[in-house]
Amino acid sequence: MNLRVIILLLSLVVFVAGKVHRFRLQRRSHRHHKVPQAHQHLQFRNALRRKYGFTPLRIKTSQSRASKGEVVSENLIDAYNTNFFGEVSVGGQPFTMLFDTGSSDFWVPSSHCQVCITKCGNRFFNESKSKTFHTKRVPFSIQYGSGAVQGIVGSDDVGLGDLKIRQQGLGLVNITDSCDAFDGIGGMGFPPLSETRSKPLFQQMIDQKLVEQPIFSFHLKSGSSDGGSMILGGSNSSLYYGYLTYTNVIEATYWTFKMDFIEVHGKGLRGCVGGCKAIMDTGTSLIVGPALDILLLNNAIGARHNSTYDLYIVDCSSIPKLPTIVLGIANKKFYITPQTYVIVFEDMCFTGFNDLRGLTFWIIGDVFIRENYVEFDWARKRIGIARAAEVD
Repeated sequence: MNLRVIILLLSLVVFVAGKVHRFRLQRRSHRHHKVPQAHQHLQFRNALRRKYGFTPLRIKTSQSRASKGEVVSENLIDAYNTNFFGEVSVGGQPFTMLFDTGSSDFWVPSSHCQVCITKCGNRFFNESKSKTFHTKRVPFSIQYGSGAVQGIVGSDDVGLGDLKIRQQGLGLVNITDSCDAFDGIGGMGFPPLSETRSKPLFQQMIDQKLVEQPIFSFHLKSGSSDGGSMILGGSNSSLYYGYLTYTNVIEATYWTFKMDFIEVHGKGLRGCVGGCKAIMDTGTSLIVGPALDILLLNNAIGARHNSTYDLYIVDCSSIPKLPTIVLGIANKKFYITPQTYVIVFEDMCFTGFNDLRGLTFWIIGDVFIRENYVEFDWARKRIGIARAAEVD
């Protein structure tokens, strides 16, 4: 779900406009973070293959009113505008969570996960400190882009700002094969994706009448101390220009929709000709697509492949001159500028477009969402998109 060569900081903000909760995002210095080795990037790519069902490469609507919310601010890690995560409480214990529309499970490290604690430095859940925890002792295993996790299923109360979700299905991770900057994951996908067989977090909010509308949305920001916001219970029209363009969800597992095309503006190159399946995935840093399409797209940009990191590199000084990328969705064009799709680390610049061999659809990650406001309408099974506003 997130590129290891990047770590992003997030902050959630609770905005109350008709009982809509937003979480404010702030940035933490990343000067001490280093570019990972090539094998870490290969591990990420193989894990992403497994997440979407491909064999790894050998190389590696309720109208009830919610309780009055408050603004919650959290420091986040921001290394290349690629991962967004905020703070929640589970059984009264704090955790940082990545909110992932590409999965449906909610999990945190347990006190039995030695790798989580000693190697990764994650916070862990202490069962004895929670009076509301219940365990089913049912095992689970989940594969993400950043690695696999295993553990047991339980339930506990989850706090998100002033929202309190009662007895949320919870995975307690005992084993993991990778480390991330956040502690756990809050899946925002649909119930069929859940490996713990639990109701997803947002479904619980709807069922418990905690949000005014069965809608959540993301406004991600790049290059500022404010990393953006996730809004639970609606949308904030001040965070985007014009009107939302809606496209229907065609498979209610992932947030899957039909993309009309993807093209390099002014270069005569268009992929996904005639339309293709795509997934809006806040838990994936880049835009990922079929190998040939990604190769042609990067060639048209002028990027060259770096075999060490398996990334497409551009000259950093060329960024202002690079073409804009256009995505056609619901008969409307949405744009990604090179200042957004090129990720800069010190003297290395690489594009936010990568492939998975064997992939026949597209995964639309944070490279797109950082420039376009996205609303996820749970009840109507649709996605709303508009050009994101530049908010100070």
